[in-house]
Parts: sequence; structure tokens; C-alpha cells
Amino acid sequence: MRATRIAASLLFCMAEVFATLQAPAFVQAAQSPGDYTAALPSVEKVKAQLKGADPIDTVARQAAVFTYLQTYITRIVYARHYGGPFTAGEQKLMGDYAQAAYQLSEDFTKTHTPDEVKTFQQLKNRYEVMNALEWIKQLQGQQAADTYKGAEVSLAQSYKQHEERLQQQMKQDQGGGRSSIAGDPVLDPTGMFARAEANRVNDPELRRCLELGSSLDACEGVGAIQGMASILVPFAEKPNANEPPPVAGVVFVGAYQGRAGLASINFGTDLSGTPVAIIRDCGSLVATTFDGHEYTLRKSGGTVQLVLANEPNPIVITLQPDGFISGPGSVLVKGRIITGYTTTTKTVMVDGAPAGPQGYYCNGPCSSSSSVPNYASKIERCTLGSMAFTVPKPVAVPKTGIGFVDAMTTSAPAVTGFRMVGRYLDNSGLTLEFENDAVILDCGKAHTKSPYVVENDPTGFVVRVQNGGGAFPLSVAPDNTLRGSGATSVNGKLVASIRGDVVNFTPHSENCNVGTFSARSKRNTTRASSGPIPVGSADNTSTAPMASVAPPVAQPASNAASVGAAERATERTSDQRVAFRVLLGSSFSGTNPLAGQTVFVMRKPIGSVLRELGVSVPANAGPAEAMKSLQTLCHSPQGCTSAVQGMSRYYVTATKLDASGKATLSAHTETGTYFFFAIVPNPGGSLVWDIAANLAAGDNQVMFSTENAQEIH
Repeated sequence: MRATRIAASLLFCMAEVFATLQAPAFVQAAQSPGDYTAALPSVEKVKAQLKGADPIDTVARQAAVFTYLQTYITRIVYARHYGGPFTAGEQKLMGDYAQAAYQLSEDFTKTHTPDEVKTFQQLKNRYEVMNALEWIKQLQGQQAADTYKGAEVSLAQSYKQHEERLQQQMKQDQGGGRSSIAGDPVLDPTGMFARAEANRVNDPELRRCLELGSSLDACEGVGAIQGMASILVPFAEKPNANEPPPVAGVVFVGAYQGRAGLASINFGTDLSGTPVAIIRDCGSLVATTFDGHEYTLRKSGGTVQLVLANEPNPIVITLQPDGFISGPGSVLVKGRIITGYTTTTKTVMVDGAPAGPQGYYCNGPCSSSSSVPNYASKIERCTLGSMAFTVPKPVAVPKTGIGFVDAMTTSAPAVTGFRMVGRYLDNSGLTLEFENDAVILDCGKAHTKSPYVVENDPTGFVVRVQNGGGAFPLSVAPDNTLRGSGATSVNGKLVASIRGDVVNFTPHSENCNVGTFSARSKRNTTRASSGPIPVGSADNTSTAPMASVAPPVAQPASNAASVGAAERATERTSDQRVAFRVLLGSSFSGTNPLAGQTVFVMRKPIGSVLRELGVSVPANAGPAEAMKSLQTLCHSPQGCTSAVQGMSRYYVTATKLDASGKATLSAHTETGTYFFFAIVPNPGGSLVWDIAANLAAGDNQVMFSTENAQEIH
């Protein structure tokens, strides 16, 4: 039972990632966002689709889901405003779910033995804690998923601020914080400290920084650094807050590494926030933040190219469906080289002579030198071929003990893939300002940060804003406007007071319509193309959005030798693009366990994928042992959420088999070795496939059976 439960949990996690990959985002963007409760599963849907290993297990799962759905809705409501109120749709579903959970328990108790009732209660309680949320994610629609994601972020931020407030209050009570003496008749008789505190609470930049979730140390640190800059550069012009950002639109973020000895590319931003691509290891050219190439995205169907500004000719980088990027090969790149250094020596002087030889103490070195490199332009030839994504590593910033410095330097790695930049305005009053990890929503006086996702749909880019007050999708139009519909609630908070280190807030919410957003920027990042892009793309005969994939009949990659051979074959044979078709089939003597199940296609075996995602997989592990390693991680304090979500980067494509366990994939892509991965529940555990197959032009076949599966117990 335990193995079945763990396998089911993993299945639903991966199915959720697959649903994200295949979501028809542009279609959703054309729909009215409406009430998220319409995207939650009905009582009938839960009963029809959620099944267990036996009748008792089925009822336990359904009762657990109905109970947790009430918690699910309550969390969204509390993220909006603690204590409610509930909308009419929320009230109705809360009643439906409560009645369904009660009725299942009552009916089961009346018709089963005490031992069976005990088993049912134990299973139900366990499923509520361990599995219910993942099953809900499998049953819900995109609108509910996005709204819940936003609510989770909002609740986590509120909890963090609550903890910080308690810590600051404790420090203040123990004499370790900044206690406020403002307005005290004895300690502040002139009102000097009261006026200073009023200046803090009325500082609009400080208030906004706090209201968007940053700590007091971090927000005051921004002001401190700006003040320091004004002292160091007194004649520098103050930044204009109304100045439009340099660029707005879809951008690409991530580091990509070629083969040893070849160039690599980092997609990020320069110091002004402009999206650039920095080419590294290209001859003697330097690769600093100042040496980035601005770029434009060119899109046709599902294919995206990044056109880098360069001399003598632009450089075209193509994003491949398997997560790799490919360049033009040998190409001329313009950049800078170091031609020498200018050295400056500073000497402490006393009475017109160096202090050191005279025996004076200099409070440090009596003489110091610094060198600044001299640059010149140069064009080098280097090779930009196939490059693989490299996972960003967290940077451990050493603590300085300086509150605002430490608060400002705590940051997670950049979110990679397609992101948004720029500020967008709607005539209704809603404003969107995109950052790497979140979008700031402004509606009247209310503002909040929400997560977002950018999807590359064949018909265009789609931005899913996961606002807890009402998620909404936006389609990116060719003119760079963002187009949506419906309405959303922006649930923020306003600073009420600042007393010493303690900040108090009051909730504040406003509603705004979602319409067409225009960018305030100097340049657009995207350029639509109605013509074909010179890269083989998937045709439309596959049962899933196909990117590149799938090889002929093969055996399972069941040991380290076969896995290693398959990976080496991939490296040797992935140089040609051919038109091909893959027929997926399955052969079982009894009930087909793969009917209606999902098959994932990857360029690496599951064991290698999990190792790269940080899972401790033994060197000689087959697919079953690799998945058991993932199960172990899931039940550790660390958890497996990041590993499961990270698997999506390795999927070339995915498809669902039909009721007979068949599917067809068609594409025009590279030859080489591919891996067909599937995992399904099985009595006492689950079955897993990780079939390696070599791609050939024309028709290919991959057959799933009991013989090429491995069991997880």
C-alpha cells in the first residue's frame, strides 16, 4: 500500500508538470478568466476519475480529496483577506465538498465492519496529509491551479513578514533593536524623533518597498545606497522614476554550454536591465557585463530564434525542442580584447616627499598601485554549435553583519527560460511591471507581487499571471501588447505605522478589469514572422505538441552498460535532421495498464536526468531503482518538489496513449537515441519503462510490454 501511495503521488506530480507543458494556453487566453471555482473538480468528477487499488482505497481517496478541497478554498480566501468573506461560488463548493465527504464516511460506516472502518479512517487521514493536494492538482483546471499558486506565494510572504515582526518585537523588548522613543514626553520633549519617524512612514519609496514584501532592513538599505551614491557622485542626475524601461516583452534567461573548447552563451541582462547574450570562450574576446549582444526574439509557430546584434552579421540562435540551443557553427563575432593596462600609483606624501622613507605611519600602505585594462575592438572567429542548458547554482553570499547589506544580498538564482520585462499599462488602471521572478500588479492604491509563467504556444506566447486574487492569462500580440479579459482583485497591504523596527500594515484590496496592456518602453523584444523559420519543426499529425522525438523498437535501458551505450550513441548520431514517424504501441495479456497514460520522451535515461537534478541515484541503477531514489528524496525533510518540477526541462515531448495503448508522433528533427519513459500504478507498487530507441528516417516503432518494464515495490 505504501509503495502504491508513493508511486501515485509521483505520478500526479509528473502529470501536473506534463499538463503545464501541454496546456492550450492561447485558447485559455481568449477565454474570460471568470471565477476560479469553475475550474475546480465537481463532486461527480472526483468520484468518476479518482480510483484506488480496491473499493476501500477508492472511498478513502475520494473522502480525503473532498476534505482537502475545503482547505484549498479556505487558503485562497485567507490569502485574499483573512477570515473571508467567501464568494457565492466558494460557498457552494464548500457545501458540496463537505456534504460529499460526510456522505461517503456515513455510507461506508453503515455498510462495513469495524475493522474495515478503521482501515478506511487510517487511509483517509494519511491521504489528506500526503496525497490529496497532488490529486486535486491532477483534477483541477488551469484557472484554479494559477489562483492557488498565487495564494500560496501570498500566504508564504505573509507568514514570513509575521515571523520577522515577531523577531523584531522580541529584539526590541530585549533592548537589542531600535526601540521608538518618538513622542515620548521625557525622551523626546522637542518632538525631533517623532518628526524623523513621520518622515520614515511618509517616505513613498520606503512604503512601497515594504508593501511589496521586502524587509525594513532591505528597504532602508536601498535608500542608504542611493544616499551613498549621491555623496560619492554629487553631480549625478537622479534616476527618473517615470523614465520608460529600455526594453519590454518576452526575453530568454539561462546559461548554455557547448562542448569542451567551444564557446558558450549566457542570456541575462546588462547593468541597465537590457536583455543581452554574453558569448564566452570565443578566442581572446572578453566576456563582461558590458560585452553583451542585444537580441530580438523571432517566432514562427512553435519555433523561436534569438537574433543577436553583431558585426559583420547578426548571429541566429535557434531554441531546440529538447532544451538545447543551436548556433550557426563557425561564425565571426565582434567584441573587445585587452590590449594592455594603465597602472596608477598612489603615494602618501609628507612635506612634499614620500612618507614611508621618512618613517611616518601611513595608517595603511604608504604606496599602492591599481591597474585598469585597456580595450580595443576585434572580430574573432569561433564556433557556436549545439549547447546544453546548465542549471544555475545558488550563490552563498557571506554575511557581513550589516543588517541592510545582508538583507539586500539574499537572492535566489534567476528564474530561467522565457520571462517578461518591462512595464505595461491598461486603460482600466491596472499596471503590470515584470521582474525576473514575479510581476508587480498595481490597481489604484493596491499593489502586490505575483508569480507568472510564460508559455511558448504554437500560436503565440502566453503569460499566465498567477494572482491569488484571480489568475488571468494574457496573449502576447505581434505588436507587443498583452491581451486578456475579465477582472481581477489585487489584494495588498498598506503601511500603517513604523515604530522602531516594527512595521504594521492594514489590508487593502481593489478590483480592476483585465484588458489590453501597452508597453512603456524604448524597444520591443519580439518580432513576429509569418514566413517559415529555416529549422525543421514538428508537423501537426502527432497526438501531442511534438517537438522532436522518438525512435524505433528498442529494449529497456535496464542497467548502466546499456544506459551508457545509449548516451554515447546519442552523442554520435545527433547530427542529422530527418522526417520520421513513431508508432507507439503496447502489448499485454490482460488489462492494458498504459491505456490513457502519458509517455514522456527524453534524450537521457531517467537515472541520468535525476542525478543532474540532485537526486542520489546509484551508478548502476536501472529505471526502477532510479525512481525509488526519487521516492526516498520525496520522504526526506528536503522533499522532491524541485526535482519533479525540474524534469520538465528534459522532456522533448510527451503524449497520451489512447484507450488501446497506442499513439503516433511525427516530426522533422535530429537522429539519435531517445528514451521513452512511463510510470503507472500496479498492484503492490508500480511499473516503469525507460526504453532507449534509435531514430531512423521513415516509420519507427516503440512497443511497451511487461517484458521491457521494471517493477517498483
